[in-house]
Amino acid sequence: MKNIQNYFLKFSYAIEATLIHFVLNILKIFPYKIRVHFGTLIFKFFISPLTGNKKRIEYNLNLVMPNLHKNEKKELVNKCLDNIGMTMFELLAPKEFKLAGQKANVIGPGKALLEKARDTSQPVILISGHFGNYDVVRANLISKGYQLGALYRPMNNPYFNATYLKNISLIGSPLFARGKNGMAEMMKFLRNGKLIALLIDQHMSNGEPLKFFGKTAFTATSAAKMALKYNAILMPFFVVRKGKKSNFDLHFEAPIEHSDPIKMTQEFNDRLEARVKENLDQWLWTHKRWKS
Repeated sequence: MKNIQNYFLKFSYAIEATLIHFVLNILKIFPYKIRVHFGTLIFKFFISPLTGNKKRIEYNLNLVMPNLHKNEKKELVNKCLDNIGMTMFELLAPKEFKLAGQKANVIGPGKALLEKARDTSQPVILISGHFGNYDVVRANLISKGYQLGALYRPMNNPYFNATYLKNISLIGSPLFARGKNGMAEMMKFLRNGKLIALLIDQHMSNGEPLKFFGKTAFTATSAAKMALKYNAILMPFFVVRKGKKSNFDLHFEAPIEHSDPIKMTQEFNDRLEARVKENLDQWLWTHKRWKS
């Protein structure tokens, strides 16, 4: 029975990957802006209903913002789907997205500190969430001579994962796959006085029960622990999309002071929450963030 289930799972993955590749090949004939626009519509009206994204967004909004008006929630869900679709198809057009990321407006008190850290080989851990198009940070900093590595989560679909990895590698490298080997390689990279970027806003079953939007959200404290262990700067960054375009502001915030991992990670959650409240449609509300 298990073999039959595995067979059908592999078959469904193959069909899914074939359809995605078919869509991507068709979109390649269009200019970048049109490609992202049509890709967003495909995600919103075809991919999203199949994957249940809309229902998960509604569930999370009902959980943490139960008093949100029905019409406001409907509009917010649509905007969230737009942002997710744009982000997905931007990452699948790496050459053009890379140029857009390089043009991002870089602001914030952490900007000058990053330049100093690069000159002195001070290790830096950049942390953010699935907000705006987070990969702008790699496109932007690597183009300026920063040695920046990032941790990524391989796709469940092995047939599509090769395409995904190829595309995000064109945005910048090195990339470290989530897992024991990837973590070891990443820590070695960090110890050599370089930068790494992590997204730490997903549910971690073995994380700490911290707060996010007033609810318990199990959060990994590994970034803070690494910052303490290697005397690295722990700096939140946030990429804010400007309108329905590939135009971005890249914010480097003041570093989180070294104290204890739980306190440091909670401060990040608080900063991310503040950013999300300013641009509710730009966070990836499809995550199962508040698992009990």
